[in-house]
Amino acid sequence: MPKTLKDQLGDTSRMTSRERVLAALQKKPVDRIPFVPLIGPFTLMDMPEEITGDSSAGGFDPFRMMHASRALECDLMIRHVPVTKPLRGAAPHLGSLGGFGPPVEVTTEFKNGQLCETLATPVGSVTGAWQFTDKVGIIPHAVKHAVNNHEELKVFHYAVEHLIKEPVAANADVFFKVDKAIGDDGIATTSISNSPLMFLIEMAWGLENTYYLLHDYPEEVEDIMDKLHASLKRFAEVLAASPAQVVIQYENTSSTLLSPAMFRRYCLPRLNEYADILRAAGKIFLIHMCGKLYALREDIGHGRFNGITDVPPCPTGDFPLDLAAENLPDKVVIGGIDPTTFINPDADFVKEEISGLIERIKPFKGVLLGSADVTPRGAQVQNFHLIRKLINTIGAYN
Repeated sequence: MPKTLKDQLGDTSRMTSRERVLAALQKKPVDRIPFVPLIGPFTLMDMPEEITGDSSAGGFDPFRMMHASRALECDLMIRHVPVTKPLRGAAPHLGSLGGFGPPVEVTTEFKNGQLCETLATPVGSVTGAWQFTDKVGIIPHAVKHAVNNHEELKVFHYAVEHLIKEPVAANADVFFKVDKAIGDDGIATTSISNSPLMFLIEMAWGLENTYYLLHDYPEEVEDIMDKLHASLKRFAEVLAASPAQVVIQYENTSSTLLSPAMFRRYCLPRLNEYADILRAAGKIFLIHMCGKLYALREDIGHGRFNGITDVPPCPTGDFPLDLAAENLPDKVVIGGIDPTTFINPDADFVKEEISGLIERIKPFKGVLLGSADVTPRGAQVQNFHLIRKLINTIGAYN
C-alpha cells in the first residue's frame, strides 16, 4: 500500500521552526505550513513597543526583527543578516554590486533630506539622489538618476571599469550571533544584490533611461552589465563559503519592468550562474520576485535557483501562490498574503481570506506562507495571531 502523508512525515509533529522551515525549503514534508512573513522596519513603524523591542536600533537590525517575529508568532526567517564586511569604495545604491577602486572617488552625503551618491572620475562625475520620507522608513525613492544621457553613461562605464577585483572580505561574526540567538525558532538568511539589468533599472539609471541607452548604445551598456555581473559573481563565491544556509537575491522581478525576452536574455542566464556557484556549495538560493510573474512563469521554471520568495497575489501580482506552486513544481514558493489583509481590522474577512489560501496551498510541498514583499506598515498584531491559529489548525498535516 502507498504510504500516507502521516507515514511520510514520520515524527514531524514535534518539528521545531528551524526544522520546519528548512524542510519546506528542501521540498520535504512538514508538520504544518510554515509562516514566514518578511518583517522589516517598515512593518514595525506603528506597532506597540512590546512587539518592536528597542526602537533606537537603526536600519534592518536583525535582533530587533527577531524579537518582533517571535512576538508575532512567526516561524523566524530573518533577512539581510551579513556574512561579509562592508564593501570598500561603495555607495549604498550605486555600489551595491561592487566597490570602486582608484582613480574613482565615491562620496555619500545627505543634502536637503536626500541621500546623494557621487562617482567622481577623471572623465567626469555622476550623481544619484534618493529621498527618504516618514511613510516608507529605510527605503528611499529615487529623485535623480545617476545616468540620464550618453555623456553620463561614459562616466559610469569608466567607473565600472574600475570595480575592485578582489573579493569582498568575509566576516560572519554577526551571522553567528544572530543564528545562535534564533536557535530552534527559525533561520537567518543572507542577501545578494540584484542582477545587472535590474540594478540599472531599479537603483542606478531608472526604467526609461536604461532601455533608451540599451537600445542606442548596446555594446557599451552590455559591457557595463558584463562587468557588474563579474563583480557579483565574486560576491556570490564569498557567500558560497559562508555559514549561511539560505541566500536570497533581491531581484524584484516583474513583467512590468521587463519582458520575457529581456528576462531570458539579460537576467535568467546570470541568475543561473549565481545559482550554480551557490548550489554547488549546498546553499538554498531564492530569488525575491515581488511583482507580476505570470508571463515569466516558464522562464522562471527553467531557473536553476531553488525557488522564489515574497510572491504577491492580485492586484500587485498576477501569480497567486497556489498557481505558482502548480506551475513551478520543482521550485519552492513563498509569500501569498496581500498587504491589505495584514492591515484589515475585520477578523472575519482575514479568517476567510487566509483560510481559503491555506486550503489552496496545502496540497503542495515546498510552499511557505508569507507576505507579498515586506509586511506593510499598519499591520494589525491580532491578524498575525489569527493567521498562526489558522495555520495550526487547517494548515497542519494530520
